[in-house]
Amino acid sequence: MSSLRPRSRTRWIATLVIALTLAGLARALLLWAHDPLYAYANSYDQTRYSACFSIYPDRPADIAPEQNSPQAPFEHFRFITTDDPMCYWSSELVIVALTATAWHLDEWLGGDALHSVRVAGALKLTLLLLVSTGFTLAFYRRGRHLAALANTALLAVLFADPGNTLYLNTFYAEWTSLLGAYALLGLLALWHAEPGNRWRFLAILIVAVALATSKIQHIVLPLSLAIALLVLHRWQRGTVGWRAVALLCGALFGAFAQVVQLQRESTMIDSIRQYNRAGVVLTALLPFADDPRGLLAEIGVDPDCAQYSGKRAWQLPGMPARTCAGVERFGYLTQLRVLLTRPQISWNLARHGIAALNPWVAENIGQVEGEDLGEIPPSMVTLGTPLQRWPALQGVVLSLPLAGLLALFARRRSLARERALEFTASILIVMIATLGITLLGDGLADTAKQGHLVVNAALAWLVIVLVGAAAKASRLIDPELADQA
Repeated sequence: MSSLRPRSRTRWIATLVIALTLAGLARALLLWAHDPLYAYANSYDQTRYSACFSIYPDRPADIAPEQNSPQAPFEHFRFITTDDPMCYWSSELVIVALTATAWHLDEWLGGDALHSVRVAGALKLTLLLLVSTGFTLAFYRRGRHLAALANTALLAVLFADPGNTLYLNTFYAEWTSLLGAYALLGLLALWHAEPGNRWRFLAILIVAVALATSKIQHIVLPLSLAIALLVLHRWQRGTVGWRAVALLCGALFGAFAQVVQLQRESTMIDSIRQYNRAGVVLTALLPFADDPRGLLAEIGVDPDCAQYSGKRAWQLPGMPARTCAGVERFGYLTQLRVLLTRPQISWNLARHGIAALNPWVAENIGQVEGEDLGEIPPSMVTLGTPLQRWPALQGVVLSLPLAGLLALFARRRSLARERALEFTASILIVMIATLGITLLGDGLADTAKQGHLVVNAALAWLVIVLVGAAAKASRLIDPELADQA
C-alpha cells in the first residue's frame, strides 16, 4: 500500500474500522445469544449485587435464594423478597437497576414472572458498543486514524473474547470494571494535550468514581493512575494538567465511598472481612513461611490453623473466625509488617501471584447452563487457550508493557512518544495496582478472577502495538502523520 494516496488511506481505514466493529459485534452476539446459556455461574459474588433489587435465580423453593450455584449459570431469574437481603454498593448496580426496571416494566405490561438474564447482557454489550464507537469517531475526527483503528481492533480481538463476554449474561462486576478502565484510559488518551472544560473534567471524574467503586480490588486503581499522571505531566510539561486533577478528585471520592462501605456493620460485610483476611493468611503467608505455627502465634491467630495452609477460606469447615480464632483481628498493618520483615514471603507471593493469573478463562466454575462445571467448546475461540496452554507465553505478554516503557525512555521527545509513554505507564499501573490489591486483600484465593484486569491490560497494550506496527509497515498510516496517531 506504499503508493496509497491520502484519500485512499482514509477509505481503507474506514473500511477496516467498519469491518472490525461488525466482527466484534458478531463475535460477542454469538456467545450472548447461545442456547443453552454461556456465562459464568454464580460463585456467590453475583448475589451481593442482584440482591439489592431482590433478583435471584429461578430455582426450587427449598433452595435459599442467596445460595451460590457454581456448577452452572442460570438464564432465568425472578424477584424474591427476603428478610435480610445482602447488598454491596458498586457501580455494577447501575446495570442491575436498569435490568430490574426492564423486568418490572415487563411484569407491569402483563409479562411472565420469569426473566432472562440476557437483558443484562444486552445492556452491557450496548454500553461497550457506545463507548467503543464514541472513541473511534472521536479519534477519527481528530485525524488520529491509527488510534481509531487500534481502538476498534480492541473491540474485535479483546473485548469480544469469551474471556470477557462470559461476564455478559451475569451480575458479576468484572464487566463494569473492564468498561470503567477502558473508558478512563480512553478519555485520558483522547484528551491528551487538549484543553479542559467542565464537561470533560466531570466525565473523567465520574468514570474514575465508577472504576473505584466497581470492585474492592480497584479501590486504589484510579488514585494510582492519578499519581502517575501527575508525575508524568509534571516531568514532560512542567505543569500538573487538568486531566490529572479530575482523575484525582474522582479517585479520592471513589476510594472514600469504598472505605465507608467497608465500615458498614452487616453480616455480609463481616463475612467478606473474615474470608478476605483468612484468604491472605492461608494462601499468601502460611505456604511460604519457614515456621507456619510460629508465624500464626506472632500475628495472633490460633497456631492450629496451620493445618489449613494453602486452603481457600471457603474450604474451611466453618466460618474463619471460628475455625482459625484470631483471624478476624488480622489487619493490614500486621500483614505489611510480615511482608516487610520476611522478604522470602513477599518474593514468593509476588511470583506465585503472577503465575496464579492463569487461566484467564476460569476453569473452576460452570460456563454452560444445565451442565456440571461445563466449559464452552473450542469453537468459541479465545485468547485464553494459548495463554493457558503455554504459561511462558502469558509471562511474555505480561512483561511486554514494561519492556515497552523502558524502550520509550530511549526515544527522542515527540508528541507520539509522550502519548505512548503515558498510555504504557497507565497500562502498567492498571496491572500492578490490580494485582497488588488482589494479593494483599485476598491472597491467592481467587487471583485469576479478581485480577481479571491484569491480563486484559497487557493484551490491550499488545493489540494496540501490533495494530500500529502493521498499519505503519503497510503504509496504511502516513509516516509523516505519525504524531497525530
